[in-house]
Amino acid sequence: MKNKEFLGNAAQKEAILHNEGPAIVLAGPGSGKTFVIVERLRYMIEEYKIEPSSILVITFTKAAAMEMQQRFMKITDSSYPEVCFGTFHSVFYQIIRRSNPNTKLQIATESTKYKILRDIILRAKDRGIIKSSATEDYLEQLKDIISEISRIKNTMESPKDCKLSSSIKPGFKYIYDEYNKSLKEFGIIDFDDMLLRCFELLLNEPELLETWQKKFKYILIDEYQDINLIQYKIISLLCESNNLFVVGDDDQSIYGFRGSDPGIMLKFEGEFKDCNPKIINLDTNYRCGKKILDNALLLIEENKVRFRKKLHADVSNGEGYIVPRRYHNKKQQTGAIITFLKGHLDEIDKIAFIFRTNQEANALANELKREGIPTNLQENARSFANSPAVKLCIDYLSFACVEKSREFFFRIMNKPLRYISRDCVPDEFVSEFKVKKFYNGNTKKLKEIDTLFRQINIISKMRPSLSVRFLRNEVGIDKLFPGEIDALNELSELSLSIPDNRMLIEKINQERMEDEGVKTTKNPKGKCLKLLTMHGSKGLEFDIVWLPNLNEGIIPSRSSVTSEQIEEERRMLYVGMTRAKTALIMSYLTGSDENPMLPSRFLRPIRYLWEENKDHSSSPSRPSSGSSTISSNSTSSR
Repeated sequence: MKNKEFLGNAAQKEAILHNEGPAIVLAGPGSGKTFVIVERLRYMIEEYKIEPSSILVITFTKAAAMEMQQRFMKITDSSYPEVCFGTFHSVFYQIIRRSNPNTKLQIATESTKYKILRDIILRAKDRGIIKSSATEDYLEQLKDIISEISRIKNTMESPKDCKLSSSIKPGFKYIYDEYNKSLKEFGIIDFDDMLLRCFELLLNEPELLETWQKKFKYILIDEYQDINLIQYKIISLLCESNNLFVVGDDDQSIYGFRGSDPGIMLKFEGEFKDCNPKIINLDTNYRCGKKILDNALLLIEENKVRFRKKLHADVSNGEGYIVPRRYHNKKQQTGAIITFLKGHLDEIDKIAFIFRTNQEANALANELKREGIPTNLQENARSFANSPAVKLCIDYLSFACVEKSREFFFRIMNKPLRYISRDCVPDEFVSEFKVKKFYNGNTKKLKEIDTLFRQINIISKMRPSLSVRFLRNEVGIDKLFPGEIDALNELSELSLSIPDNRMLIEKINQERMEDEGVKTTKNPKGKCLKLLTMHGSKGLEFDIVWLPNLNEGIIPSRSSVTSEQIEEERRMLYVGMTRAKTALIMSYLTGSDENPMLPSRFLRPIRYLWEENKDHSSSPSRPSSGSSTISSNSTSSR
């Protein structure tokens, strides 16, 4: 080895010096896992004289693979380009291609998958396999159906084990089978098929398997907590030598929707019990202040299915700060955020707001865009008033309360789908009598039209808060736009303060015009605030992190029901907390007497933080004043 002296703590050194046999490295947040992997690679080659071309390093993303390869090349002066770095998909793709150089794999694009599934669903309706009344549910949830098909392929489960909503389950197996049949007919595969094809190839062709087993005698896998069953089975076939070195943190496993299974990591010791597997715990965090890490650990220790491990903050991290906050509503919280940010514009690129959903991040991006505060999302920022779901609510209210124009009717008549023809409205203004006359004799259609006009009549007589609630729940706009719930919640909140539907329509139209008139602010220094989801924040770190909206129904989400889902949601919050180096601000909403909101159950182990700060917890100006202390005590992390 060119330089036998390397920096690192005792646990890191143990991992780097590991030679033969299986080993699992439990690498908590900020514990230096990439350092361990690249240093071990160098040690294997320069000290243990292992052939570089016999080493395979697998990560989960192309960006991570490139970053690791670059770091390895840098510390070795690019001396060993033969070491193979890649993602699961890229490595398995090469195995398939090299088994038959003439094989041409055409990967299905997202738009192709959507088109195939849409055609299958409409065919199923025509054949009576899916009820006409449920067709819209299937079409609305195409994204979820694609995600579930992927999960089932990666976990090797049966389509009968579908975890989608009860309205989708009955037809899912048919859709799944027809989807795969269509891919075959078109001569294309999706990314998940690539893994299945590689597995079957290695399983059925012993000579091919032996070739790859001899080539890759040493396999290293990063982010092992995110592995799924089919990936694990392929690695088990390839790694005949048992020289498998895996690095990960089960407490940061947050990709269950892709089929990731942290249970595979938990079974590592049992799977290799005959090979005397080594378990190494990287127990020093070089990122988070002590208070931040200690409270994050109190939170994650509530999970039952996990490795029990110790993790402590390095003394150089400093104590760190946690600033607990509670606000009555989003408006008050947003005001506090703006005040805080205006006092920290010079260090805005060192701050991140981390949310459970994209919708929350986009909503704040729009508010900050109005204030001239640059964010990474400002190009896509939009007001809730420009949400298609809110626009539809306003179209319903406009038809009911402003005028019965053909323009408004065309916008609402088939949302949700009622199969009403434009031909039923020949005039500029809509007559219920003429619409019914057009469908004279069609009992089913007349019933639907009668229901529509009855709903229009009801909302015309309601005050705004009730009419919005009626549209969301009875007409079904929530169901029609499951990804726009945050925007609809903002509409509901606004409607509480407005006495008349016409005034609400006017207010939303004004909001929309103002939003369209806001120009994107360019920051001359190129600095901007980061607005991220918990999924998107993984692997990143910031001096100051603010986690807003820590309420039940948001984290954990309403759709999380099983103990596995709840534990994954808790892991997401843990990931968010451990992105913070110097200061962590955490806030939740209390709601109103009419609509109270509960703090997330995940905050129970650390609720003492809010109890100690009762006197100023609801003040919107406090985060700003509190953070002046934060800013003057920043620490560096390794």
